[in-house]
Amino acid sequence: MASISPFCAIRPNPFYADQLVFPGADPIVVLDHGKPEEKLLPLKQTLEAGARVRPEIPGNQQKAFENIRFNLQQLLSQGKLWQEQQPAIYVYEVITKSYRQTGIWALTHLDDYRNKHILTHEHTFNDNVRRQKIYRGDTGIEGSPVLLTYTPNRVINRMIADVRKRDHDILMGDKDWLHKLWKIEDETLIAQLTAAFTQISPVYLSDGHHRLESALQLADEQREQGVKPFDCISSLYMCTDQLRIEEYNRVVIPDERMHTGELLKKIEADFYISESPENAPVKPKDKHSVGMLVSGRWFLLQARAHTYQHVTGANALDAAILQRVVFKPIFGIIDPKTDSRLKCAGGEGSIKDILTIVQHYPHAIAFMLGPLSVTELMDVADAREVLPPKSTWIVPKVPYGLLINRHIG
Repeated sequence: MASISPFCAIRPNPFYADQLVFPGADPIVVLDHGKPEEKLLPLKQTLEAGARVRPEIPGNQQKAFENIRFNLQQLLSQGKLWQEQQPAIYVYEVITKSYRQTGIWALTHLDDYRNKHILTHEHTFNDNVRRQKIYRGDTGIEGSPVLLTYTPNRVINRMIADVRKRDHDILMGDKDWLHKLWKIEDETLIAQLTAAFTQISPVYLSDGHHRLESALQLADEQREQGVKPFDCISSLYMCTDQLRIEEYNRVVIPDERMHTGELLKKIEADFYISESPENAPVKPKDKHSVGMLVSGRWFLLQARAHTYQHVTGANALDAAILQRVVFKPIFGIIDPKTDSRLKCAGGEGSIKDILTIVQHYPHAIAFMLGPLSVTELMDVADAREVLPPKSTWIVPKVPYGLLINRHIG
């Protein structure tokens, strides 16, 4: 089940959205009595980046959080951010040149996570959780939602479709992404929608593991201290047929250059190897197929059956096979989460990032993986297993500040 509720969002004044939310877009010039106004910094920088100030000592941290709270108040008082007065649940849609995705944006009660109604597929790092817990406790700001998914539900689908028949309330974007939001403020409709969400089970956490874990830990600490807990979290729900998982590729930067022939000899026991025709980049779509770029040459690696036949679940995924038979024995990469020799690049544009890394490190070796399926992600979560690190690049990546939820302490 999912326990959702409406919230009073803070959102950017559309006139300033290109600077506050879409910093890659061409900036506009805002005039104030004929004089250009100072260019605005992105919200992610003014409301979040300051919390990463180093060294991490109490004085620095306290000053950073004071600045963040001041920045938020200034943007609100100047009308660059708007505070909604009526609680709402939102239908959210993102449109690109090749696809669109639609979901429900609401608050989720943390009891859903505490009571294991939300299934996860990743480990969290204690230090990341600690940092995010401190930020959440001191600022109360949630600049982007965690991403949750569930199997399609006819009632929810019909309600989303009915809302989308009317004109959208909010429209923002740039040349690559268009974001639409429809506000649901009618109490009857909100009640129907929240009731429908209590019927979905299970719910899978797709993105935001550290944010969700830190939110729960903070709420538990606040209860112990007798403080009103921040007991919900901003959440975007997309059913599984709307979710997109894209490839998450790897680049190994070995300590010493490895000759191509030597590398091929080391991996031929575990992979069938073939050169790519006309040396075209290999972006595999089939399971147990991997593209490899070494010394400017592209190869297709197809895992031999013994690498996956006798393992199941997460251990049978391509990222796990690579770690088990290539990264660990050949390059000595024991912990892929922390080893600086292993770089990752995900998403549709990752090939550009891969080629940039290889150009900078000519002895680097790139491995291209096919995207994980949503079914594979759900199977791992259902089995209470975890995916190998950096296994999924899940979209949408909602831009920071599109809708902000603020907890008042």
